[in-house]
Amino acid sequence: MESTPDSVIGHPEDCARPLRADQREEGESVLSISGRGRFARCGKMAEADLAQIPDVDIDPDGVFKYVLIRVHSVRDSKPNGQDCPSKEIVRGYKWAEYHADIYDKVSEEIQKKGFDCECLGGGRISHQSQDKKIHVYGYSMGFGRAQHSLSTEKIKAHYPNYEVTWADDGY
Repeated sequence: MESTPDSVIGHPEDCARPLRADQREEGESVLSISGRGRFARCGKMAEADLAQIPDVDIDPDGVFKYVLIRVHSVRDSKPNGQDCPSKEIVRGYKWAEYHADIYDKVSEEIQKKGFDCECLGGGRISHQSQDKKIHVYGYSMGFGRAQHSLSTEKIKAHYPNYEVTWADDGY
């Protein structure tokens, strides 16, 4: 991968550097990963940055494909063996012909923010906003079945006044 200021984040080994004690915030790793002119760090800064990424972004009505994505600050673990912060996000849109269309768009946006991500699977969402109901089901031919129970937890937190259900049935 060519390294230019406009390129997306490369592999952490390409840009890892140690941080001096005076450069770290409390709870941060001694390793910093740079990308696009900023640092994606393990610890409090990474957690704060991750919190800025919404857990759920789905279309307000209809039946559409969705993907469950894990967002993380770096691929590698902290030097002391603890994993760097990560979170799962749900994205679903009617415009997507394929699950990969959603993942490609979202992963590009995530990388621009200095993070990396991986698709954990997909499925479909039926969102009936008038009835305040959301049903998560099915699977992605390309990514496999998402863990619908986790997706449903995220959606319930985002839509607390909705009836949110899931099933492994259907395509």
